[in-house]
Amino acid sequence: MRRLLGAAALAATVIAGSMPAQAQDDTLVVGAAVFTDSLSPAAGGYITLSLVYQTWEPLVARDPDDKLVPALAERWEALSPTHWRFHLRRGVKWHDGTPFTAADVKFTIDYVTDPKTVYVRKGRIAGIAGTEIVDEHTVDIRTAKPAPLLLRGLADIAIEQKAVTEKLGQKEAHRRPVGTGPWKYQEWVAGDHYDLVANPDYWGGPPAMKKLRIRAISEGATRVASLIAGETHIIEEVPVDLLPSVERRRNLKVDATESSVSLVLTFDTRKPPFDDVRVRRAVDYAIDKKTLLQQMLGGYGSVLDGQLVTKATFGHNPKIAARPFDPAKAKALLAEAGHAGGFDNRINTLSGRYLSDVDIASAAAGMLSAVGIRTTVNVVEGGVWSQLDRNKEQGPMYQIGWFSVGDADFNTVWYTQASRRAYWNNAEFDRLWQEGRSTLDETKRLDTYHRMMEIMHEELPSIFLFGLPRISARQAGVEGWRPSRDSLLRLHKVRVR
Repeated sequence: MRRLLGAAALAATVIAGSMPAQAQDDTLVVGAAVFTDSLSPAAGGYITLSLVYQTWEPLVARDPDDKLVPALAERWEALSPTHWRFHLRRGVKWHDGTPFTAADVKFTIDYVTDPKTVYVRKGRIAGIAGTEIVDEHTVDIRTAKPAPLLLRGLADIAIEQKAVTEKLGQKEAHRRPVGTGPWKYQEWVAGDHYDLVANPDYWGGPPAMKKLRIRAISEGATRVASLIAGETHIIEEVPVDLLPSVERRRNLKVDATESSVSLVLTFDTRKPPFDDVRVRRAVDYAIDKKTLLQQMLGGYGSVLDGQLVTKATFGHNPKIAARPFDPAKAKALLAEAGHAGGFDNRINTLSGRYLSDVDIASAAAGMLSAVGIRTTVNVVEGGVWSQLDRNKEQGPMYQIGWFSVGDADFNTVWYTQASRRAYWNNAEFDRLWQEGRSTLDETKRLDTYHRMMEIMHEELPSIFLFGLPRISARQAGVEGWRPSRDSLLRLHKVRVR
């Protein structure tokens, strides 16, 4: 049904014979799938951070493949397991023309780590014990214990200007960003668009285009229609059922990469029937993941290897494989667990948060029903979802995606008691997670995560479905664009011919 509705909406919106988009006034126009209601570095997830990083920047950044690269810090070194030194990039200016210095770095990190500060990614750098200014272009960071995730955590923290923030206050300073990044704030209309202009003095070289508009286009068919009609140059998250509408046009191109988001179906293991690992394994055998990948994701992305993390994530265990599709074995396990007659079940899911999320949940429900687990799908509105999440009432099953941004620590945390959101409890897993984030020895860390993946495969707190793809589309004349594994928009080198 969604496939037919999407095609109808597309046909109704697109004017036949539309010309390719031209870069009017040297403006790059991007159609975003999800738009937040804030530009604050303290708020929201990676969707917000994508907008934040058009103007602000971190000390250390990730590239589109989740590899760490220099940003405002041009290099760094570990002076001891708990003492890091960052050498700042010289000649960097804030958008108001004042120099960027170590004082801005100390101010930001002290603010983020202050127990009184509400900052959604505070946990990324929670191990920091103190920040010291060595000189105008050098900052030392000390941690309470060895912190192997410090650099990757800093990639999620936008450095703010001390003078502006102290003058205006955090709330006002976050409303009209003054950063060091490639784009300067021009206008923000929540739920509609974000307009920026090129920063000609950017340390990485001025953007290839003079202006940037990021438009909020939540409906997939409308995003595709805007691209075909020439209203946008790039769009995020092309719906799989509309890929043929893009692929058959010579003036449009599809770009895809596997994201760092692992899509899973999580159990409430505190209550019957999913407190029995045999029942959880029956669910795993009942779902034909390869068919779902082809039909619901167009073959993009990958089936997870019986574990939470993707192949490209540090911590992936190459010795583990996904359980095969085997409905006969699923029925046998259900009978062994005392459920030969099956039982009623429900999957909660958001709509539009992840590519083909409702379609995947519905298809999985059909496969479960075929072996006797009579499953319905409950599509939950965002506010209700958050409340269920806080109260740990998402059971008996719910669908969610967890970002790894390149390291297993970042999504395994949600299965620990430390997260306060886990339905499953395994003392060895929790202990290993603490060990993995407490040593700089990468060999030891890898061994730790390999064992954690084994535990997850054996205990099955979730059904590990897919490493989700990021599927974008662009005008053929767009150069320098590629989708990123972490979903951040990196646009400063994008040009429209």
